[in-house]
Amino acid sequence: MNKTYPTITALLGLLLLLPSCKDRKTYADYLKDEAKAIDLFLSKQQLTILNTYPSDGEFGEKEFYQDPATGVYYQVISYGDTTQELKWKETVYVRFSGLHYFMTSDTTRYSNQKSVYPEEIIYIGPVNSSTKGNYSNPGWVVPLEHVGHNGKVKMIIPFNMGSSYDRSQYQPTYYDLVHYRFEDQY
Repeated sequence: MNKTYPTITALLGLLLLLPSCKDRKTYADYLKDEAKAIDLFLSKQQLTILNTYPSDGEFGEKEFYQDPATGVYYQVISYGDTTQELKWKETVYVRFSGLHYFMTSDTTRYSNQKSVYPEEIIYIGPVNSSTKGNYSNPGWVVPLEHVGHNGKVKMIIPFNMGSSYDRSQYQPTYYDLVHYRFEDQY
């Protein structure tokens, strides 16, 4: 009789926990929600997604390229000075404006244009499985293979390529402007 009560109590506790586990979203659920939100955003903004990078490097006003390896969407506004290659371990300063969390009801547009300190990237190569974790916002690195010092892009970054906040909140982001400045070009 004494062994029966702890067993029944344990079973009842387990039964109470099981339904609550079904209410939690899985990572796959977050990815599906994100895909729907990005599709809706693209539709509302009437954006065209290019599967190949423009051969002439020119983007139409509403054209974005989706990087197949990372899922990051971007449009080059200005290539900047591409005469010198970005060096390994070079610091890239990032200023942005128009940061929008479009999957939420938050209508605020964030910016670091007036901040004393820009965001910094220490470039160690293109984003891949071995370098991704070394970047505070891996999505920002993706266009660097095409733009140079003073390059400017617009971006849509899926949450898994965004900042630690974006990843923890499962929030994709849209940037109206991301401006790169290379340390060795000052």
